[in-house]
Amino acid sequence: MLRDPGTFFAEYDETHGIGYPIAFMLASYFAVVVPLGLLIAVVSITNPTEIAAAVGITLGFGILFWVTGIVEALVAHGLAYLFGARGLTKTLEAYAFPVVVRYCLWWIPLVNLGLGLYGLYLQIKGLAAFHDLSTGKAAIVALLASVLYLLPVFVVLAAVIAAFVLDLGSQPAPQSAMLALEVVA
Repeated sequence: MLRDPGTFFAEYDETHGIGYPIAFMLASYFAVVVPLGLLIAVVSITNPTEIAAAVGITLGFGILFWVTGIVEALVAHGLAYLFGARGLTKTLEAYAFPVVVRYCLWWIPLVNLGLGLYGLYLQIKGLAAFHDLSTGKAAIVALLASVLYLLPVFVVLAAVIAAFVLDLGSQPAPQSAMLALEVVA
């Protein structure tokens, strides 16, 4: 798949149920977060509480990545459906196989960017091959899916940040109970 993704996806002719790509994605996402969990555990080898936290962080990141990966694949399938693609399992497989490449070193700056872009390229090749789409249509689907599935996250994050930023300069008005205490004192 890494050397010649076009051939890999074109020659892939297995048929699976929907559970296979979902389980493959789960295993792949845990595989990519385990090195970070191990690094945290090794750094805090003398503190069992921090090791437990590292395991919790690792599991949390793995599940978070898995859920967002499935959501991204579902958004991509909805967009690919507009271009005539059928078969959710095929879309999930196109997104499942490149997971390790796309996210393997997600915590290392610049390296994660290069591998992430190559993983996105592999997803485009998978969408094109599995759904008989042109590479251009598959690229539109993958790029739009990458943006659209994160849009609600950015909106909520911006709202939370704005709530804190806009509230920083204002003084809270005294409440009636506080006024009563001031009168008594």
